[in-house]
Order: sequence, then C-alpha cells, then structure tokens
Amino acid sequence: AFGPLATIGDGAGGMRAAQKVLSHPWLPTYRRRPGTSTAEVTAVMDHVLAAMGEPSEMLPRVPGAPDWPQIEGAPVLDFATALRQVHRPPEAGPDAARTRRKFTAALGLQLVMALRRADSTARHARPVVPVAPDSRYTALLDRLPYDLTAPQQDALSTIGDAMAGTTDTVTPMSMLLQGDVGSGKTVVALLAMLRVVDSGAQCAFLAPTEVLAVQHAGTLTGLLERIDGRQVTVTLLTGSMTAAERKAALLDIISGTSDIVVGTHAIIQDSVDFFDLGMVVVDEQHRFGVRQRDKLRENAPVERTPHLLVMTATPIPRTVAMTMFGDLSVCTLTGSPSGRGKVDTFVVPTFKRNWVDRVFAVIREQVASGHRAFIVVPRIDGEGGVDDVATRLESGVLTGLRIGRLHGRMDDKAEVMADLASGEIDVLVATTVVEVGVDIPEATVMVVVDAENFGVSQLHQLRGRVGRGADNSWCFLCTAVPEEEASSRRLQSIAATSDGFALAELDLRTRTEGDVLGESQSGSRARRVTLLSLADDAVVIEEARRYAEDLVGYDTALARALVAEIADDDQEFIERS
Repeated sequence: AFGPLATIGDGAGGMRAAQKVLSHPWLPTYRRRPGTSTAEVTAVMDHVLAAMGEPSEMLPRVPGAPDWPQIEGAPVLDFATALRQVHRPPEAGPDAARTRRKFTAALGLQLVMALRRADSTARHARPVVPVAPDSRYTALLDRLPYDLTAPQQDALSTIGDAMAGTTDTVTPMSMLLQGDVGSGKTVVALLAMLRVVDSGAQCAFLAPTEVLAVQHAGTLTGLLERIDGRQVTVTLLTGSMTAAERKAALLDIISGTSDIVVGTHAIIQDSVDFFDLGMVVVDEQHRFGVRQRDKLRENAPVERTPHLLVMTATPIPRTVAMTMFGDLSVCTLTGSPSGRGKVDTFVVPTFKRNWVDRVFAVIREQVASGHRAFIVVPRIDGEGGVDDVATRLESGVLTGLRIGRLHGRMDDKAEVMADLASGEIDVLVATTVVEVGVDIPEATVMVVVDAENFGVSQLHQLRGRVGRGADNSWCFLCTAVPEEEASSRRLQSIAATSDGFALAELDLRTRTEGDVLGESQSGSRARRVTLLSLADDAVVIEEARRYAEDLVGYDTALARALVAEIADDDQEFIERS
C-alpha cells in the first residue's frame, strides 16, 4: 500500500530517519508491530534491498512465441526491477511494479489451468458416431413438443463437433455450457448424451442436490418416453436409497444396462463402476469444486476418458471463466425457449403494509387460477424460519391454502416437490434448497423474505424458478432495509434487469471472488489471490493465459515448478498426470 507520511519517530535519530524517508518520492506503508515506526521499517527495507543483489528472472522468453508479456502495449517489468520498485517506486509511481505482481499472481492460476488442458489433450475418448436418420438422437429431436431455439441448435452443433472424430479416438471434450435461467440447457444436455448413447457408451448426469437429481431423472425419463421403441434406460442413484435399491442400481450401471445415470455425489464414490462411461454432465458447476468435477474422469483409463460437459445457469463473467473454468471451452446459450411468460420483479419494503398485503393477494389470485407459489426464507429454525413462517401463514393471511415446507434437513424432499408439482401443495415455504433446477411450469409467484441476505446470483436463480410456463409470473424481493442503503440499491438493480450476464458482473463487484482453485467459491477467508481483481484486471489475466499456454508447451517441468507453492491437494491432478 502507498499512502501519506506517517509519524516516524522523535529526537535526532527520528529526524535523520525522517529526512531519509522524505527523500523517497513515494512512501510505502507496511504492517508493523506496536512500538515501531514507519521510518524504522523503511530503514530495514533499505538494508534488505541493498543486500538483495539482483534476483534472477524466473520466467523465460519462449522461443517462437510472441514477445515478452505485455500489458496494454507495455512490457511487464522483470522480476528484480518489480521487486525493488514495489518497495521504492520511482517518480512515475508504483503502477508498473503492481502490474508485474498482478501478472505473476494471474500466471500462477493460468499455469494450473494450462496444465489441466495439457493433461486433457494427452487423454483419449470415444468419438461419437455421425447422426443417423434412425438414431435415438434424431427420434427425440423430431418428437420434441417445441422447436429448439437457434442458440440451442448452435450449442448442439458445437458439442457434437467437439465429440466427433474420424479415427477410433479423439481428445476428450471439456466444455462449459452456460446459459441464463430457463435458456433450455437440460434438453441440450439430453440430446448430447443421446449422441453418446447412440455410439454405445453410458453417460453420468451429476446434480448438486437429491431434489434436483430426482427431478432431472423424471424430466429426462419424461422426454425419452416420446421415442417409443427406442428405449433409453435412466437410473437414479442417490445417497438416501435403501441398500436393495442401491444394489440394483449399481448392478445396472456396471452391467451396462443403464444408459444414463443421474445422481448426486454418490455417483463419484469409488464403489460406483461403469461398464463404459462415455460422457459426464455436471449440472450447476458452482456447487462443486474443480477436484470433484475431475474425479469421474480421473478414475477412467487414459485411453477411454469420458467427454465432460459442465453446465451452469449462473452466467460467468469472462475473467472468471478464464480462471475458474480456464481448462474448458465455453459455449453460451442466449435467450429462452419460445412460449415462456415474462417475469416481473418488484422490491417490496416490508414497512409498507399495503405493499405486503398486495403480495399475499397476488398469491391467492394465482392459486385460485391453478398456479403455485414459492416463499423462500433465509433459515430453517427460529423466528423467520421455515416452520415459523409456514405456521403463521396457515393461521393468518393464507388461511385455507395448502402450505408445504421444504428444507435441506428433511428426508422426504422429493415427495414434497412432487406434491407441489401435482397441485397437492399450493404454496411452498422453503430455504434456498429450491434455488437451482426446480422446474414447475405452474409456479408463477416467488416471494423472497429478507432478500437483502441473499447474493445476486442466488436471487436471480430463485427468480428463475417461476416463469417456466406460458403464464406471466411475479418475483417479490421483500426487505426491511431503508431504500437509501446499499443493499436495497442492490435489490433495485436486480429488479431492474433480467440479464443474467449483467447481474454476474454486479455480483463479481459486490463480493469477493473466492478460492478459484478450490471448492469455496466466495468469501474473503477463501481468497488466495489478494492483489488481482477478477472485476478489473481482465487484460492482465488474458495475457497471463496466453503466456501460460506457451510456457507449458515449451517447458512443462518449469511450469509445474512455478506452481509448486500451491497446496498439494489443489494440484493433485498435476501429480497424477
């Protein structure tokens, strides 16, 4: 950090130290122990820098590659110069030294991802066969109850090309399919899996929760029922299954009877063996760490590595995609399938009683028309929790409606969701267990209580649980926060746009980026990179990615050595490769 001159000491020694400090054109500030002064720390650093000599440059010039790394036309400083200038900036200031530090930090992340990509290209996968008129892929495509959008068709073409080949093996596909909520990713994933099933291999579909796994299994089975006589077997595997159910499922998987296996983390346990796994689909990647997503592929033989399709309904800013998903190519779905109703979003100040009354009036009107409503609360127990809110609604403003409860500690989550879908439940009071993937076309109202406690992407995901049918829908963000406070303005920003990519940029600027190599995705305690900003340093990150790719191709051993300080458990993939 660089700031104004601090108190530097007393007496003659303090004056001499002050004169020395004042001779520096810029004054760095350091963390220091009580009882020490800025002048003393500065004097110590002067001695250290004088004794340091000239540290050698750790980064080579890669033969045949573009020039030495440049940021906006200016070469990054060499290591020794940057190290000196970050402590003793010249008249021009510390920016050039800071840029080299940022580049070094970005390069560490990009080397990890470049090594992942190199490991992937050294593996081999089964190529998918060309689409045939009598294939199950063609049969489902012809029998869908709607026409695919142009972005969906483009995505299928991109995915198909990545898995196709003219020889017995191809490089395994590693692709991120991102699209806003309701853009139609699930049907794209199913059709992609049918390309693999038509080629004689199995697919695994990994969901973050049991509720979502059960729903995906039902959705896939329902769509596949349209291709009569071309049976595709879907097997559900979750941690809560009975021993007998699990044994039967495992037998179907290992014998090859099951074509598509849908489940939670239970799929990636060592006891699950596939007969011939050809593709892995990971839904809602932000719920998994990168090591979790790699596990299925790493357990596969090098010569028979499955293709990987990672899906997310949380649009990813470009800088985040280059770091968290830097080992994946990116395919983006825009828009939403035709025939969907619009969703209007309103911020509801709970201190305005007439606004709150109108929310419950809308719920009653929609239920009377045969629709459903979600009420999401921020906790399970206590005042304002699921049971508390549901009980008060049953005996209060929503008396006479059938109100259900849902949270993560319940064992019958799938049954509750089935009751909501069938109309046995009118209003579901829940935690964010319904945040992703829940697809009930009859749901037209989403109420989020204490909305200021939820993140931008969470609120956008929750809003995506309504408006999935042809009817118009409403999302109410309820808050007691005064309108002039920052958290209230954030809610207003969410209500003002349905563009998930714009909200993703807002989300990136209103929270820390998290540990991009590990499983934690947000929070300052998790951050490994403290100087680099994913929100502001896109140019630095992009140049680091370019140089990392060249360096891994030129000297893989050096690339590995340069990321040796990353914790062992974060670079297990490097050791295994």
